[in-house]
Amino acid sequence: MAKWNPDHIVIGAGFTGLTHAFLSLEKGESVLVLEKKESPGGLIRSVRTEYGIVETAANGILNCWELENLSARLGLDLLFPNPSAKKRYIFSDGKMRRNPLSVFDILYLLFSSLTVPSQPIPGESIYQWGKRVLGERTMAKVLEPALGGIYAGDLDSMSAEFVLGKFLPEQGPLWKNILHLRNSRKTKPKLQPGRNGTVSFRGGLGSLLGALEARVSSQGKIKLGQDISSLKELRATYPNSKITIATNLGTALKFLKSEFKEFRSYQGMLESLPIVTVTRFGKDSILDGKKGFGVLFPKDHKSFSSELGIRSRGILFNDFIFSGRTSDGVHSETFILGGAGDREISSKTEEEVITVVEEDRKKLFPGSGVPLNHYVTVWKDALPVYGPQLHAFNRDLDRVLPPEIRVEGNFRNGIGLKSILERAYAAYSKAES
Repeated sequence: MAKWNPDHIVIGAGFTGLTHAFLSLEKGESVLVLEKKESPGGLIRSVRTEYGIVETAANGILNCWELENLSARLGLDLLFPNPSAKKRYIFSDGKMRRNPLSVFDILYLLFSSLTVPSQPIPGESIYQWGKRVLGERTMAKVLEPALGGIYAGDLDSMSAEFVLGKFLPEQGPLWKNILHLRNSRKTKPKLQPGRNGTVSFRGGLGSLLGALEARVSSQGKIKLGQDISSLKELRATYPNSKITIATNLGTALKFLKSEFKEFRSYQGMLESLPIVTVTRFGKDSILDGKKGFGVLFPKDHKSFSSELGIRSRGILFNDFIFSGRTSDGVHSETFILGGAGDREISSKTEEEVITVVEEDRKKLFPGSGVPLNHYVTVWKDALPVYGPQLHAFNRDLDRVLPPEIRVEGNFRNGIGLKSILERAYAAYSKAES
């Protein structure tokens, strides 16, 4: 029997890999997905417990027309957040505040937005950019917790050009770049009113991964437990197949440096950060009568310390965000820890991590009750460090790789699920045209 030669091989069966496999199948291509683990899904899983749903990674995805399109093709209905989820807090001066800035801070921010050139300067860090463009207080009270909550990184080590460059292409002040960004989005299909913001699915984000897996399995092929020795060997086995590497950063680099000498110098230069999440179920809410999406804790950019000695980077109030997330009378809070400045948390035992969470909670809510349960998830290499080295790596990916090899993931010019999805759709739209 002749060996099957698929049109497209995807390495990795996480969100990125399954999305690329699905879009490839929709184009009429034959697809083979190779996954090292014994189960697909990558970081994203939605675990049902007796108290409610636990998300092992992201709790939602920013809605966009690509997600609307993908959900419709898969026969999934989007779950929209509760109105109370619009309230988001930053912990400042001993309180959870929706606006941590003073009147003076706001006036300074308005003035700088109208006058200070906002395009990142080559070599400028996020910290330097924030201090120059927004002012030190706005940088510390708003930018640091916001980007720290997304990237879990050190603002001193993050490249402003890499993270912000695509949003700030003009040399003018911030208001001009905001206007440019709005105008550039007019060409994209618009969402219907009321459909913006963070969304999910009835069974959690795992429902999306499950639907992608089912479709790819039925129309293509997924092989689990596949330990690929080298990219060169894979290309020799399937010489006519195009390949998409959709793994984490370290695995992608391992494949590339074995075949392309240009990537060997990046060994030891590209870092990933650990993330630990703890979903806590209990009868009381840390908001004590309020409702909201979550709270972020600003970290000092040198010591990584925060007010009250809070170790968590942020807390998500799951049952206030989406309906049906918990059993009746139960509250669900996800504590996010780790990242730059706290790598050691990923090496602690579950009991030690839970102790940290309960100590943080008592500092914020002295009347904290007895928890019903905790669900701890540890990801040793969850998020890449968006520094100048990763920026250079991305430029080399675009410059060096032949057309038949593509590398995708949360290290490719966007860390969120929305960025991954938009990039995938753009790639296949370009290929079709």
